[in-house]
Amino acid sequence: QAKLTNMESSLRDKAKDFGAVRRSYESISRHNEAESARLERQVRWEFEKLHKFLRDEEQALLEQLREETRRKQDLIQGKMEQLAEDSQALLNEARQIQADLKEDDCTFLKTHKNRKRRIACTAEEPEAVPSGMLLDVAKYLGSLQYKVWKKMLATITVVPFSLDPNSAAGWLSVSEDLSSVSNRGYTLSVENPERFTSIPCILGSRGFSEGFHTWEVDLGGLTNWRVGVSRPHQSSHWSFHHDSRSGFWYIYHIPGKDECRASNAGRSEAAAGNIRRIRVELDCTEGELSFYNSDLRSHIYTFHEKFGGIVFPYFYVGGPQEGAKAKTLRICPLQVHVREEIP
Repeated sequence: QAKLTNMESSLRDKAKDFGAVRRSYESISRHNEAESARLERQVRWEFEKLHKFLRDEEQALLEQLREETRRKQDLIQGKMEQLAEDSQALLNEARQIQADLKEDDCTFLKTHKNRKRRIACTAEEPEAVPSGMLLDVAKYLGSLQYKVWKKMLATITVVPFSLDPNSAAGWLSVSEDLSSVSNRGYTLSVENPERFTSIPCILGSRGFSEGFHTWEVDLGGLTNWRVGVSRPHQSSHWSFHHDSRSGFWYIYHIPGKDECRASNAGRSEAAAGNIRRIRVELDCTEGELSFYNSDLRSHIYTFHEKFGGIVFPYFYVGGPQEGAKAKTLRICPLQVHVREEIP
């Protein structure tokens, strides 16, 4: 009877666990429905910005075409009117000569000298049609789509990876373009395995397991931060302790310290802490993770590790000091270069 009682209690506990997991799924389902509607609005807005750019470019090019058409048509019309006047003047002179020839010789000789001079001025050869009178077709249609695309690149911000809002702890607010994050105080978020729960951390959306990769981070005046990489976690929740032994490699700075250190505290060396922008270089093949002060172009620290698989960019964004405005950590945009060559 005691065993059956224990079994009954165990089954009820398991039923509660199943109920808790079911409620998690329900919460995620509600979140996905709301998120889907928000994402649809955002996607439409992003495409609308591209459509507006294309419409504006189309209108600007068509206006250039209309302006060139007006200018050249006005020029051609002016030339045609001048030619008509000159032609009529020549015909008038010809008719006058014909009338003069009917006069007697004495009268003809009196007017011939002046008329000859006037005819010499009037009877010049007409000016030939100059080049460039046709519309510049190549200006409007030559590689049109490519030219507009290149111009569009100048208006688009490209980052090496986006931040993953599904991993963001409840304290963190991620920008709509997923390139920056700030700590604005805790708000309740849907529970999911990818999310940090104990400290204000977030991962990049792209993982790296081979090759060489680099990115820059603008700290935006933060005094409490971490920048580095992390292995994907395996347990149901992130551990509270983030260090090299648990799969986190980063440098960090805490308020009140004029230095930054690396997460492998035993081997870490202090470096100047007044850093505004950090360049991260990850060489998965060689097992090296290096950090540089981008403004001073100086080396901060290098990890020599076998990361053991894929790693993701990792960030800790501390909250503002009391009364201060929240600072923003930002992934720096890339410079895009287009190279043209014959295949």
